[in-house]
Amino acid sequence: MGMESSISRVVVARVAFLTMGFIMLITLAYTIYIDGSPFRTDLLTPWMDATLIDFYLNVAAIATWVCYRESTWIGAFTWTVLLICFGSMTTCWYIAIQLFKMSPRDPLYFVLLKERHARWLSSQISDPCEIS
Repeated sequence: MGMESSISRVVVARVAFLTMGFIMLITLAYTIYIDGSPFRTDLLTPWMDATLIDFYLNVAAIATWVCYRESTWIGAFTWTVLLICFGSMTTCWYIAIQLFKMSPRDPLYFVLLKERHARWLSSQISDPCEIS
């Protein structure tokens, strides 16, 4: 076996996404501690408008994927609310949770798929692009 199989990509991704989620949590807590509430009128500038539009378009795209992945409307709704409230921290933790549901031997792209059956089918095909 070669060097590439010694550390699973799924395990590396788990660590990476958990780390990013905690970095965002620490950044958020530190900023609130140092600068106070983000809900102040002096922060409402044209750049803030652009940042919020960018953020919510990103949340819409990620929430679409989360709603596809979740098996219940309650789960989809809960995760979407958390995405809106906590942004990238929630995104990183959601992806990490999905990665922990996978086997370390699974290809990393399985995290995008909804059901194990779809994962099993795609693993039976040598090249996923050849599905007809």
